[in-house]
Amino acid sequence: QHNGLSPQVKRGDEREKRWPRQDTSCRRSLGKANNGDTNTPPVLPRELRPATFGSLGLDLAASVDVVLHTSLPQLIPTNIKGPIQINGHPVGALLLGRSSTTMKGLFVLPGVIDADYKGDIQIMAYAQVPPLQIHKGQQIAQLLPFPPLMRSILPWDLEAIVKDNQSDKSFVSTSDNLACVMLDLNNRPQLKTTISYQGESISIKGLLDTGADSSVISSRNWPPHWPAYPSTATVTGVGGMTLAHNSPIVQISLEKTSTVITTTLAIVNLPPSVPLLIGRNILAQLGLHL
Repeated sequence: QHNGLSPQVKRGDEREKRWPRQDTSCRRSLGKANNGDTNTPPVLPRELRPATFGSLGLDLAASVDVVLHTSLPQLIPTNIKGPIQINGHPVGALLLGRSSTTMKGLFVLPGVIDADYKGDIQIMAYAQVPPLQIHKGQQIAQLLPFPPLMRSILPWDLEAIVKDNQSDKSFVSTSDNLACVMLDLNNRPQLKTTISYQGESISIKGLLDTGADSSVISSRNWPPHWPAYPSTATVTGVGGMTLAHNSPIVQISLEKTSTVITTTLAIVNLPPSVPLLIGRNILAQLGLHL
């Protein structure tokens, strides 16, 4: 059984003749505008109309039936193409949700529609408690128009804009390429780590730990014939404070990197599932900045 937003029954003939209400407290008139002129041409596609004459936003409806089966964001088509024009002039817009649909568990993620965007306008939304059904024609979002105030400022990459003439690509960044590193948290952020000392090497899994100042190896995984020096330094964690031993200077390399780090390790008892904690003293040398 699906949760559903209340469907709005709209006959095609009536919808084409709808004019904005005087305010939200009065009923909508059909077939004539506020001034009685039924022949006034619309300034927007008929799918985009304000709810009242005082509305700041333009209602945006789903163009197909959609069922949100998960809480992941999903694109919902609207059958509206840019650019958005008001009185013959292209404008940009913020795409926002509606309080009425938000209260029913449908959350619309905000977006920016550029004044020169020529592609399909889609709504990016997710259900708080899936499954959630959205009916064709339901107004679930709104566009808040803005004039293109940046028109007099030269874009940072004018040559690319002239070459493309105008992009109709949606959900594509116009800035430099951005790579978002994602780690598989099912395996936790672990990397195969090679530790070398005087021509010998061991390979173990290291857990990346940005909360640790120093890197720590479990005493179970430290080779017994490698030296371990007593130290007055302590390692503090959730389980309390532990007196640590220090390793000699070792060389450490992580898989997928070509950098070899020269450092020392603290040697303490760690849980069996964590043979090595890779702390900030190693991560910083790999160029990681938080």
